[in-house]
Amino acid sequence: MPKSTICGCFFFKASHAQELVEVKTAQLILVEVVKILQLTGQQFQNFSANLLRDMPFLIPNKHLTGYDKGVTRCLLVTTRGHRDGILVDCQGYNYARYSCYVPEKRSLDLRDVPVDHYDLKLRQPRCQRER
Repeated sequence: MPKSTICGCFFFKASHAQELVEVKTAQLILVEVVKILQLTGQQFQNFSANLLRDMPFLIPNKHLTGYDKGVTRCLLVTTRGHRDGILVDCQGYNYARYSCYVPEKRSLDLRDVPVDHYDLKLRQPRCQRER
């Protein structure tokens, strides 16, 4: 997976995204986005306001994240139509244990990064009338 150097800061146990946006101590950090989690606008808003809450979309992906040799392996949680997102390093937990706000997703190298589309509605099977 490609790595990106961005200007930002990973926060430990930030409770909501506003804490991440108001960063005063940004520095250059090396990240490797291992998966993109694309949410609906409502899901993203809920996630952004409750970073310490267990999230069902983080649970199956928490094993992908971590820190090794100066590189933070993380998930990019975002939504369609927004330029920003939140990088998450779960460290094996079901919530955003470490998180970093990214104002511009295009600053990340996302070539060949898999995407989980949580923003697509599930198709409901048609009910067939009984004969």
